[in-house]
Amino acid sequence: MFDWSVIARSREDLLNGFQLTVMLACLAGAITLVGGLLLCAARLKARGPVAWVLTAYVEVMRNTPLLITLYLIYFGLPMVGFQIPTFTCVVVVLVMQHSVFVSEVLRGGFLSVPLAQIEAGRALGMRPLAIFRIVQFPQAWSASVPALISVLVLLNHDTSLGAAISLVDLTMAAKVISQRTAASFEPFVAIAVCYSLLSWLLSRAGGFFERRSGIAS
Repeated sequence: MFDWSVIARSREDLLNGFQLTVMLACLAGAITLVGGLLLCAARLKARGPVAWVLTAYVEVMRNTPLLITLYLIYFGLPMVGFQIPTFTCVVVVLVMQHSVFVSEVLRGGFLSVPLAQIEAGRALGMRPLAIFRIVQFPQAWSASVPALISVLVLLNHDTSLGAAISLVDLTMAAKVISQRTAASFEPFVAIAVCYSLLSWLLSRAGGFFERRSGIAS
């Protein structure tokens, strides 16, 4: 039988874990969007060996499970003399992997902008930065918003992997509560509701930005 008192007695631990998860998702999400945009711009402009290196990085990150990357960074960096806090390690890994997906989404958006519009901007004497800011970016962003929200929702879910290296987030809080109270079901129902709430809020925000961006149906 479901015991609500387990959640009630552990609400402070769950609240602390929830706050850390929200902080982690917001920080990693913001950096991921910026990093993804920079990586996208670099891939669109790069030629030769630089393009090959960037493509190799994208393929490695896309095809490596995030948990494996997390372990490699968390246990590998100390072996070469770099010690970073657990929270920072999780942020770095989330950004490394999800910025790749953001860059691919944005790259598709930029490639969908008709070449004729870019050429028209050049014919009008617009500088490359002006063409990017006025012609390319608004359209690419509009086309990319739904997919970008999906990436951020996945990033929110992947914050739970921080528990694998003892980050005291929402998932670790549930594990500790489960071990302390011998309740193996109730704490995880509680955090499932919390993750679902965060994902729902992201989806609602995505719908707002989608409407503001004026995406053509």
